[in-house]
Amino acid sequence: MAPRTIRSLLVAAILAVSGAAGAAPSLAEREAARRFMDEGKARLKANEVARAIESFYKAHEIMHVPTTGLALARAHAAAGHLVEAREVAQEVGRMPREAGEPAVFDAARKHARELDAQLQPRIPTLRLRVTGGAPVRVAVDDVEIPLARLAEPVAVNPGTRVVTAKGAGGEARRAIEIAERDAKELELPLGAPGEAAKAPAAKPSPGAAPRAVVGFGDDGDRRAAGERTALAEILMYGGFGLGVVGLGAGAVTGAMTFSKASDVDPLCENGVCAPEAKRDLDRASTLADISTIAFVAGGVGVVLGVIGCLLPRRPTSAEPRAAAWAWTFAGGRSADGRGAIRIGPAGSGVGGTF
Repeated sequence: MAPRTIRSLLVAAILAVSGAAGAAPSLAEREAARRFMDEGKARLKANEVARAIESFYKAHEIMHVPTTGLALARAHAAAGHLVEAREVAQEVGRMPREAGEPAVFDAARKHARELDAQLQPRIPTLRLRVTGGAPVRVAVDDVEIPLARLAEPVAVNPGTRVVTAKGAGGEARRAIEIAERDAKELELPLGAPGEAAKAPAAKPSPGAAPRAVVGFGDDGDRRAAGERTALAEILMYGGFGLGVVGLGAGAVTGAMTFSKASDVDPLCENGVCAPEAKRDLDRASTLADISTIAFVAGGVGVVLGVIGCLLPRRPTSAEPRAAAWAWTFAGGRSADGRGAIRIGPAGSGVGGTF
């Protein structure tokens, strides 16, 4: 096998793995996304905002294009989920422009940036102050706040928020009503153990997400409710581990292949090589095969790891599984209790116009 042929096969293997990882949605998936978009528009028109969010999320998860993201952001804004709406709008505004994409995508990015600017001053903030001891855990509606950022204002959705703090000296639980554009402070005195249990549970206000989504500035720290299942952890850690090993081995053996091919190149002309080059050619061919297999295994590992990340989480409390799955969208839930959705890692590909 000539060195140029070996190089061509190696490059083709790399491109095949890369193409599989970032493949565009199929025709069937695009058709399903169009159906979800139409369904979401109809539900929004019927004032079924929570169900419209579900439909728009499904379409955006398939296509991940500016138009599906803009529809999802607007639906969250209509439901009063201002933090989620701004997060999705920012995601759409940052989407890179693809060559040959329809003009409606660029218009969606522009509208998403406008929505982001409109939402930013409307989102209320809550500054928390824990007294009576050092806290070990502080949470807003069970969404944990990193202790290192406790002094910073926390962006929350409007409505009734329930804040809890736990420390060695006891617990504190407080409910606070917060409206759009508010900037409030809340003191949490750590009392004797068991004091938190006496505090009445707050009832969510109509139209607001029962669980807050909190953030710090534009990036926002999130903690999704629930724990990963054993299968998800196996796929995630095992898959990414295989991906690292496979891609690393593919890169090393690929470099060795190129080196061998370069050594033999002077002994070959027009695809015909001298007899003394046969041994090195055989080694180069073997290394190319190993590199191809390693790249494929690495690509499969990465795909399995991503699947593990996307699998639904199991509930950490007595909530029904369906409700826990609904919580996987940015730690929030729809106002009518039917559930909301989850945004997974950013996908890739360009789809049809919606």
